[in-house]
Amino acid sequence: MPSFGDFVHTQFVLKIPKPTASFASKTVIVTGANGGLGKEIVKHIIQLGASKVIFGCRSQARGDTAKRETETLLKVDPGVIEVWEVDLESPTSIRSFVERVNNLPRLDVLINNAGLRSFNFGIVYDTERTLAVNNIGTFLLALQLIPKLKETARKFQTTPHMTIVASALYDAAKYPENPGEDIFSWYKDKSRVAPFPQYNLSKLLQIYTAIKLSAVVDPLDVTELNPIVINSVDPCFCKTGLSGEMTGRPKTFFKIFEFLAARTAEEGARLVVQAASAGREMHGLYLRAGNVQAYAPIAQDEEKAAHVWNVLRQRLEKLQPGILQNLQ
Repeated sequence: MPSFGDFVHTQFVLKIPKPTASFASKTVIVTGANGGLGKEIVKHIIQLGASKVIFGCRSQARGDTAKRETETLLKVDPGVIEVWEVDLESPTSIRSFVERVNNLPRLDVLINNAGLRSFNFGIVYDTERTLAVNNIGTFLLALQLIPKLKETARKFQTTPHMTIVASALYDAAKYPENPGEDIFSWYKDKSRVAPFPQYNLSKLLQIYTAIKLSAVVDPLDVTELNPIVINSVDPCFCKTGLSGEMTGRPKTFFKIFEFLAARTAEEGARLVVQAASAGREMHGLYLRAGNVQAYAPIAQDEEKAAHVWNVLRQRLEKLQPGILQNLQ
């Protein structure tokens, strides 16, 4: 977990420059784009010249509101922003979203920003909700869009990006000593779940998956002319909507801490956009505070990473038969 000194530097001292890379002619998807960090990511990408930005939102109504606000603020031409509904808790919704994406002329960038810190225990995808959304739903969508990213690379001689919005809190995760044959099934037991530790764990599992995915999809020694860049980025602690399900004193304390220490969502978005436009040398890496950061020891545990990767692949294949062919 980041030290106190590191936290102070990242939250109060670090100067985060605005991104400058061009997104001209690019089509970009940002999940969770209707508010907080996602909405600010979209603003930067539009200002950098993207020809089309798709808001991937669970709520069409909230997405439409965010679209109108963004168009008014930035004076965006009609047709640049589109709002597409996608619920990461629903394989049917994800499948419908993917079908629409496959009809697009191109897909240059996928930013996996949507996330959940659930305070209401529930079972989705045969696991607890936070893991269901942040891990299973996120990668059920991401893996189905790999062929479109590759098609864009070949057709337009460009380098597509897949960026996962991670968190430095992965280093604070408590991985269970003996999760059995399936770590996701292990968390079907409500007594093993607490909101904050569960969120941290979901971010660790994202890191494991990103490392494994980038080693399989266009690794650095691949011969593809325009390989995909897959990376992860910590946007720092910033004001987002992750406290939405909190109530009572926990929410009050969190809001006070957020007020005192959090960066603006706009600043966090700068870091995400930098990652989503980074060079090929950033493939498979984790960016924090604008720089590549070495993975913490827990993220380098090959046994744990292999378990998560193998179980996740099995689950994704069961939800969407044939999806693993996209890794070839």
